[in-house]
Parts: sequence; C-alpha cells; structure tokens
Amino acid sequence: MRIREIYLFLFFVTLIYSSYSAGVLRAEWEMPMLTRVNVAHRGASYLAPENTLLAYRIAISAGANGAECDVYKTADNVLVLSHDQSTKRTMGGKNQDITKLTFDEIRKLDAGIWKGKQFKNEKVPTLDEYLELLKGTQCSPIIEIKMDQIEKPVIETVRKYDLISVTVIIAFSEKVVKEVRRLESNICVAWLYSEKLPKGTSAEDNADRLAEFLLKKCRQLDTNVLDLNHNIISPKLIKRLKEAGVHVWCWTVNDTERMKVLLDWGVESITTDRPELLNEILKRHKHK
Repeated sequence: MRIREIYLFLFFVTLIYSSYSAGVLRAEWEMPMLTRVNVAHRGASYLAPENTLLAYRIAISAGANGAECDVYKTADNVLVLSHDQSTKRTMGGKNQDITKLTFDEIRKLDAGIWKGKQFKNEKVPTLDEYLELLKGTQCSPIIEIKMDQIEKPVIETVRKYDLISVTVIIAFSEKVVKEVRRLESNICVAWLYSEKLPKGTSAEDNADRLAEFLLKKCRQLDTNVLDLNHNIISPKLIKRLKEAGVHVWCWTVNDTERMKVLLDWGVESITTDRPELLNEILKRHKHK
C-alpha cells in the first residue's frame, strides 16, 4: 500500500472513531425488553416491608410491570434480598453483617415487624423465591446487585427460571455492570448514577456537562441504559442522551406531579415506592 493510501486510510479510521465517540452508541448495545415504566422500588415498599414477598405481591396487584430488589450473598452462598448489608434497620436490633451470616440465621430474623405489627413474621426471601413469584406475571425482575463477585450466581439463577429476556440487572458499581455484560450479552444491564449538583446550579444548567460524562460512561461500560437519580434529570439531558441512543430511567419518585413531569420529558421508566399511584398517572398519561 502506498504512503498516500495509508494516510487516507488512517484519516477515515480516525474520522469514523471520532463520530462514534461523539455520537450515537453502537446498535448492538440495544438490549431487549426496555419498557419498564412502573418499577416498584423494593416492591410496594410504602405499603409493605421492603424486599419481602408480600411487597412484591402487592406491587403486582398495583399494576407494576417491574419489581426492583436488592441482592446480597450469605456466608453459605445463598442469594437473599436486602437493601442494607446490616440487619439492624429491617431485621431487628442487632447490627449484623448479612454476608457473614448463614441463610438459616437470616431466615430466623423478622423482616416485617419494623414496618408494623401487622407484618410480623415476614421473612427475608431468596432470589429464587422472588423470581418464582414473578415468573408468569406481567411484572419483570429488576435486580440490583449490591456486592461484587455475585454476578455469575445471580445470572445463573435468572437463567434457571428462563427469565433472561425480561430481566434487568442494575448496579452502581461499574465493575458489576462490566462483568454482567461479559457474562451474559442477552440480559439488559443498567448503570445506576447520582450526583450532587454544584451549589446554586440546576439540572438544566448541568445538562451538557452531565450528558458528555454519561455518554462516555456508557461507552466504557458497554450499556445504553442509565438509571438516574431523578433530581439530576432535565429535558435537555434526556434529549442529548436519547439522540445518542441511550434509554433513560430514573429513581425514586413518589410525588405524582413529579411523575407527570418526568413522563412528559420522556423518561422511559420510573422507580417508585408507590406503584399504585404511578399506575393511575400512567392510565391518564396514555390519553393525553
């Protein structure tokens, strides 16, 4: 190849790479089953103890089409549902580390009484029990992985119930997102993100800066789904991300007016403690 042809080749390679870096994400990053508009946060956690089977049953009845849970692994390698690594807040007074307890020890704890006497004796569920409950319903698993090095058993458990195509895995950990993508290309994985906006500025003021940062992260993490704290979202941010092929989800929204605003802006999925309220908003929103 002559020198001139080599330079031309390198020029076009650089041009294509620059366009990719600044613009639309690769088409093969498109993941299946992305419409999860009403995601029940830890189940219907306003009405029932979070991350319990009761909370998920209520969420399904309330019209949620996604049910978010949080997963840790016990000392004896059982995947269980809990937002906190400590047992103190939702499982009784002692401050014990879930990852250092056996499943039998955790199962003896009461995961409901903290919410009210009527919820006494609710137990900490396993990931298996959660998936078995959701299988065959219109409510899909949204699984937040709370610790590193459990990506493989989580994915294997989802496979066992034949729910890969309708499950979404979410995580704040970049390492977890990358590992999930490496292990299973057919499962949707979203990066969770939040930040404190600079003092005296608004979400709209920060939209351009934030869009550049988030698009760079999407490329690094090989995902086109972001699950953002709703307070950092603005119409400009959504427009920039959608133009680049990124799906925008948000958490955790319990105010009905805010739900309406976010839907009008184009947010595709809202995580809420009140799926029954969001369901009513969505019914009216469809007729606008």
